[in-house]
Amino acid sequence: MSWWHRLWQRQKMEQQLEKELLFHLEQHTKELIEQGHTPDEARRGARVELGGPEQVKEGCRDARGTRWLEDLWQDCRYALRTLRQKPGFAAVALLTLALGSGATTVMFTVINGVLLKPLSYPGSERLITLNERIEKYGDTWGFAYLSFLDSKNESRSLSLAAWSYDGGGTISGPGEAEYVDGRKISAELLPVLGITLAHGRNFLPEEDRPGAAPVVIISYGFWQRRFGGGLDAIGKPLVLDGKSYTIVGIAPAGFQLSEAWMLPSNIETDVFTPLGQDTDPRMQNRGAHFIRVLGRLQPGVRLAEAQAEMALISRDRAKEFPKFNEGRAIVVLPLRQEVVKDVRSTLWMLLGAVSLVLLIACVNVASLLLARAVSRERELAMRVVLGAGRGRLVRQCLTEGAVLGLGGGVLGILLAALGIRPFVAFWPGSLPRSEEIHLDWRVLLFATAASLLSGVLFGLAPAFRAPRHKLEETLRAGSRTVVGSSRHLHGGFVICEIALACMLLVAAGMLGRTLLRLSALDPGIDVRNVLAARVAISPGVLENPAQIRAAWQDLLARTRSLPGVRDVALTDIVPMREGENLLEYWATPEPPPPNQAPFALQSSVTPDYLKVMGIPLHHGRFFTDDDRVGTAPVVVIDDNLAQHAFGSSDAVGKPLWIPALSSRPVLIVGVVGHVRHWGLAGDDQSRVRDQVYYPLAQVPDSLMHFFASIMSIAVRTDMPPLNVVEPLSRELRGAANDQVLYEVRKMEQLSHGSLDRQRFLLVLFGIFAGLALLLSCIGIYGVLAYLTS
Repeated sequence: MSWWHRLWQRQKMEQQLEKELLFHLEQHTKELIEQGHTPDEARRGARVELGGPEQVKEGCRDARGTRWLEDLWQDCRYALRTLRQKPGFAAVALLTLALGSGATTVMFTVINGVLLKPLSYPGSERLITLNERIEKYGDTWGFAYLSFLDSKNESRSLSLAAWSYDGGGTISGPGEAEYVDGRKISAELLPVLGITLAHGRNFLPEEDRPGAAPVVIISYGFWQRRFGGGLDAIGKPLVLDGKSYTIVGIAPAGFQLSEAWMLPSNIETDVFTPLGQDTDPRMQNRGAHFIRVLGRLQPGVRLAEAQAEMALISRDRAKEFPKFNEGRAIVVLPLRQEVVKDVRSTLWMLLGAVSLVLLIACVNVASLLLARAVSRERELAMRVVLGAGRGRLVRQCLTEGAVLGLGGGVLGILLAALGIRPFVAFWPGSLPRSEEIHLDWRVLLFATAASLLSGVLFGLAPAFRAPRHKLEETLRAGSRTVVGSSRHLHGGFVICEIALACMLLVAAGMLGRTLLRLSALDPGIDVRNVLAARVAISPGVLENPAQIRAAWQDLLARTRSLPGVRDVALTDIVPMREGENLLEYWATPEPPPPNQAPFALQSSVTPDYLKVMGIPLHHGRFFTDDDRVGTAPVVVIDDNLAQHAFGSSDAVGKPLWIPALSSRPVLIVGVVGHVRHWGLAGDDQSRVRDQVYYPLAQVPDSLMHFFASIMSIAVRTDMPPLNVVEPLSRELRGAANDQVLYEVRKMEQLSHGSLDRQRFLLVLFGIFAGLALLLSCIGIYGVLAYLTS
């Protein structure tokens, strides 16, 4: 019979074995009686010669090869019986393990979904991203569009595609006007990613070039919302920023392009237009690095080979265009690494912290089992006397530990299933690949393995306490005292628990101190009663720079007329919100070598910007209505840039060279305080901290259309800022009712949100430390209770 069949027929085979032993015993007794022994002597001699019945049975079980399985089954049943007999001990041990394994399972589930799973695209392991790296800074930047075309045409190891953020705008037909999020993509993007449209077709190569017929792909959600999910949407016109596009395709549900590249999400990008049709002057500027590039490795090509090819292409570009490409290198990275780069270290750190909690739980249960083993010394000694070997006792202890571990693991999985969604929702900002975080076979395998390993770890402690010497003394005395090595081992477990808990408490304390220090930093602006929102002006004026300027002035006038509004200004970027515009500058007539110039964060604003934001003016003046196109270009710099460029001398009245703003030097007319644009926590670590302000009225006409797509309005109020949102939205709708206010935020909200990551880590480490302390207290109480009894 098979071992499985023999195991299930165990009771029947035991009965047969009993009959066989009885038969041999009776036969041998009969033989001894025939030899002249008395019946009593014969029965005794037969038993002595045959051996102990249980030992004979063990030998028979060994012969049929099921002893180890029968022992395991017997030990499991015995472990369950002992747990049932001690419900208090079982409850404490299982709850301890459930808390430790549950927290660890939650963290592994997140890591599995975010870091370990392959991306949900065909052949995702071959997807890569390309960035340009400036050797001076070591950081990665976007691509210039012309550099992307060069790389795409020359590469033989990669299929490349590109996209850019600035593809959104106001939809004014069909239906009511609304602002939609959009991206501009190259025709190769969807095929490179392996994305299949829900309906319709992709962009054709001839549509991805200037002057081609305007076409658009809409998101699945926008299709359902705007067209009711009707297939007749294909071929219909869509008016975006006053320009009529033809709908040619519908993206699959959940498709988006975000800062974390391409991720499935509930938040969809609404419209996609061909990147090659963009008439923005930056498209032909090799110094404008705003394009995102990704690609797919050709079959048989390794990542290192693609990197070597890109290095050769970047060297060729540096020789051909030294002004723009010298000192720049192309970096090839796996797409999955690029997706999770901001959270990778945080997640592994949290897994390490929660693993300490699990370790404390294991030490805790080991202490309880050790104390219980001390009280069971008489039982274990009896087993040794009856013939159990040390290996047999160790197996029994490990089995009891494994049963406890698996029980705690099952409860931990249930706790993890309840805690995963709240954990993801609690994560600050957006967690990459959050929709892929759920329990699967990998998580269950991890939880089972962790439970079994934990069972082995805390099952070893009582195994080492199995008695080997002075068995008679142990049997006579029982477990009445705990002396010698037992006290030392118990003390060692208690010390380990407290030490591990203190590690987490110290980490939480350090995070708390850091958070308090960061919260006390001056953001450089007065965040109270300030509202910031993006604004999309009427699509009917976008093709006329003069009308765009007039529309902005009308926005300012309408906003000032509202009750409760003290000051209002326009700006292209808002501090502590996403968005940046980094420009090279230098303070000497002789420019530095290519790509060696420092960078500054440039912001174009209206004259009242300082009053709205509460930024202090240190020297000189700020902009006035006289600073407009046709007058001498002027800038205002912050004290960081003033210190770096001019040292201790006064910067006001000195020239500054910023080629992206003007072909001639610009005049510095004022110095203002530094603003922590990158957030209270991130500003000190930013690669660029110098700041320069430029009058919005001096922005050239060629850039008016682009600035209209990124402009924000900032309002200082005499009342709670959110009270003016509704009247402000209504007032700014415009005569054609097609101007939209969106992404409304309080500056207090942005400032507070810049510390969300630190606050989140503090809360988690505080929870872990509190849990560790609770487990330590439970363990110490349980051990002392057992030792006392």
